[in-house]
Amino acid sequence: MQYVLADRVEDLSPKLRDRLLWGRRPPRHVWHSFDRTPWNHPWLSLAHIRAMRDFSADMRAAAMESIEKIPGAERSGGYAFVGNLANAMYMRAQGIRRAGLAIDVIGAPGDSYAMSQPGWEEFDGEIEGDRLGMPEWQASLPTVEHFYAFSQIMQWADMRLREFPSFVRCSDYLRWPVYFGHLPVLKKLQQYDALFAAQAPYLAYLSRRPYLVSQVGGDIWYECARDDELGRLQRLAFCEANAFLVSNPWSFAHARRYGMCHLIYVPFILDQDTYCPGEPIFREEWRAQSGGDFFVLSTARVDEFYKGSSIGLEGFAAFSRQHPEARLVQIGWGADLADMRRKLADLGIADRTILLRAAGKRRLISYLRSADCLLDQFRLGYFGATALEAMACGLPVIMRLERGQYDALCETGAPPVLDANTPGEVCDQLNRLAGNSEWHAGARHAHREWFLQNHGSTRWSMDYFALLLLTARNHRFRFHRSPLRRPLSTEEREYHATELANAPPFPNYQ
Repeated sequence: MQYVLADRVEDLSPKLRDRLLWGRRPPRHVWHSFDRTPWNHPWLSLAHIRAMRDFSADMRAAAMESIEKIPGAERSGGYAFVGNLANAMYMRAQGIRRAGLAIDVIGAPGDSYAMSQPGWEEFDGEIEGDRLGMPEWQASLPTVEHFYAFSQIMQWADMRLREFPSFVRCSDYLRWPVYFGHLPVLKKLQQYDALFAAQAPYLAYLSRRPYLVSQVGGDIWYECARDDELGRLQRLAFCEANAFLVSNPWSFAHARRYGMCHLIYVPFILDQDTYCPGEPIFREEWRAQSGGDFFVLSTARVDEFYKGSSIGLEGFAAFSRQHPEARLVQIGWGADLADMRRKLADLGIADRTILLRAAGKRRLISYLRSADCLLDQFRLGYFGATALEAMACGLPVIMRLERGQYDALCETGAPPVLDANTPGEVCDQLNRLAGNSEWHAGARHAHREWFLQNHGSTRWSMDYFALLLLTARNHRFRFHRSPLRRPLSTEEREYHATELANAPPFPNYQ
């Protein structure tokens, strides 16, 4: 019957087809919801965040207790980490593999950006920032085992449902036929016991394998906010996961907007033996090149809207007028790179700036070990890999932080990063570091220790292992006690309505 329906669905009237496929609510190609400032969401009170921290700790503890009952011979298996924007899944996999897991990384179809290739993590070299999106650069990156990337096929348009593998749902085929151009990936995923997906969680959903999800980039923030085919598929993929593993407080804001309650706090991890303090091998080169002796590193992409890059530049400019020995070591990549070059000249610090090309992570680690501090972002108040890489290497970080939210969420409280929201505050924090070598050394130690306890691979790899193993065994986690199950408050409803009313024209994200 389903094959007959699939073959004849295009013969139905549009009204009947929409009723059949979408229950009278077809995609409208408008915003489902929107939130420009999820860090300001009214649900993010310290009490709510603490409640999620405690609930997550209970869920992780229960998972660890459950796997203790599983015989060692039954703990082996193969896993795929799906989607690799900014190498987020490869970095996790490197940390978790030390727990003994066999993990392959599957790149998102069409993502040829250099920083999404595992070889970028192993690359000890540089390329021009405006060439990161050129596929030919992949050939110069080191080859990494256990990574697979697939191209989309076009034959799907001529295939009928009966010609697809049996794991393909009729409803998925009828609603999202274009996504079955990813059939080679979906077939590959059948060989794994469980999946962990981000960026393209719809691949995990369409594969019908057991899976977990996380967020990276704009998948949960923007793509799920769309009321078109992509938005509905992404929301469904997040909702159908066995659990949604989150690392930052704003994930709870997104969950409230989409009606999700299956979130567990499991921090993003880095391999702590790769990202660690070491010899400052570039420091003498920078001294000889610039005549400086206090090096302020900036590795985040140059992006005024999301990063507030100019705040760091203006803060450094003020600091360097008091400390002529200071030098800005700026990695040159990002949407606003040309504007940044003009800004350096306008601020009079072009001659105090060492402008470097985009660096592979092996080279970047050497930069982190050679600098005195890192300028991260001054807009969102949350951190990702940029700040964690620096903290792991024992480098003090200056950034805007939603300190109260992190203090409520993290196991040992908020990170010891140096808070700054304005150029004046950036300048003040740089003065603290430059003016007291003993305090500076203490900040280095504090950053590394906080990283080990809150994002280190030794501390967290077994938590990931437990959740993945139970998912592979088709264990369904129960979220009936999640604080996210509480009904939306009037304040939340009003906030959602206001944000949606002020959303940019669909489908623009800004």
